[in-house]
Amino acid sequence: MKSVDYLIIGGSAAGTTAAEVIRGLKPDASITIVTEESHEEYSRVLIPHYIRHKVQRDQVFLKKSEWYTEKKIKLLKEVRAQRLEASSKSVKLSNGEEIQYGKLLITVGGYPIKLDAPGSDLGNVFYMRTVDDADNIVKVASSASAKASADRQSAKGVIVGGGFIGLEFASGFKKNGVEDITILVREPYFWSFKLDEDSSKVLVTVLEKNGIKVVCNEEVERFEKGAVVTKSGKSLPADIVGVGIGIKSDFSFLEGSGVNINRAIVTNEYLETNVPDVYAAGDCAEFRDVIFERQHIVGNWANATSQGSAVGKNMALTSPSASDGQAGVKTVFETASSYSINFFDVGSCTFIGVTEADFSEKTVLRGSVDSGKMTRIFIKKIDGVERIVGATVINNPREVAPLTSVVKNRTDVSKFVEKLSDSEFDLKDLSS
Repeated sequence: MKSVDYLIIGGSAAGTTAAEVIRGLKPDASITIVTEESHEEYSRVLIPHYIRHKVQRDQVFLKKSEWYTEKKIKLLKEVRAQRLEASSKSVKLSNGEEIQYGKLLITVGGYPIKLDAPGSDLGNVFYMRTVDDADNIVKVASSASAKASADRQSAKGVIVGGGFIGLEFASGFKKNGVEDITILVREPYFWSFKLDEDSSKVLVTVLEKNGIKVVCNEEVERFEKGAVVTKSGKSLPADIVGVGIGIKSDFSFLEGSGVNINRAIVTNEYLETNVPDVYAAGDCAEFRDVIFERQHIVGNWANATSQGSAVGKNMALTSPSASDGQAGVKTVFETASSYSINFFDVGSCTFIGVTEADFSEKTVLRGSVDSGKMTRIFIKKIDGVERIVGATVINNPREVAPLTSVVKNRTDVSKFVEKLSDSEFDLKDLSS
């Protein structure tokens, strides 16, 4: 059985960042990264930009094979973890190897939820997660556009599901010549599980101005060659289909390991699990959020990178009593998460902090459908202090920075609550 000091399952943002941090603090330690991908680390954030031809394919890649050699980090590509044996501190892999570890980090991330419908294997139904997905989307969309143009027609696309991925598909299809696009959502309005109806209307207005139709209360019955058939009987022409209905993590290799799993792998504020020497970070971690005093999952690239840095320091910890700074003091992971998307050059959408309405006690709306801007602010009293715990900001990017600041700094906003709904009130005053 092979053995390493640090074994990392998952080679994207959290895992690779952690490996780099550990190497900087532990020059002589052995480090192995196991990844299902066939590539070195690349940026999932840049995939939509690559599809829209804003960056070249090689710019998506963040690490080359030489980097791993230089850092003395072993990268096992196209390999899955099959079973964690916590008692013997070993992991069985799909390539037949078994590796014993000193410390283990799980950063498996999430996988697109597949749409279980007949015809989903026809070859024109895509998800947007990997660089290989991006390659195929560009190829098929461009080919459909060229063929339609030759026939003096418009290429047609259907997107199943709203949210960030739905918006990315819409922009990506358009940039590759697919002009006639319909978005199907099964909810009563676009992004209803994250936005109020007015915020959704503001966002949908931008889509409609760019020729995107949004059809609500519809689900896919089946895919046919050149069409998507809904459960209500509609047949929508489709040269290409994009599906974005969420992601999930595969924790099957943790069965029987004793690792505590709730919605994701449960960790404390140091990203430690309940099993000694086993850590988790990134999309697959349900961490103790010290800002909001609750367990929290944040699925974005910036969070994964930040968690990778924090957990790398904690895994490299030599002694709790050491005084050498990074390597000797546990690092609490603390973040006020923010995720933004810009679409069709005029639309923008940002989520800050906790945006689940049932977590907050008050919700304040700023803006209007007519103004084309809408901000929803969530307020909760924590430890006797009235705080902004989250916000959704549609088409008003100037409000993102001040809201992020007060969320992160746990600012008492009690004296400003009555003013927040006034669009003329400058949110920068919240920090005064």
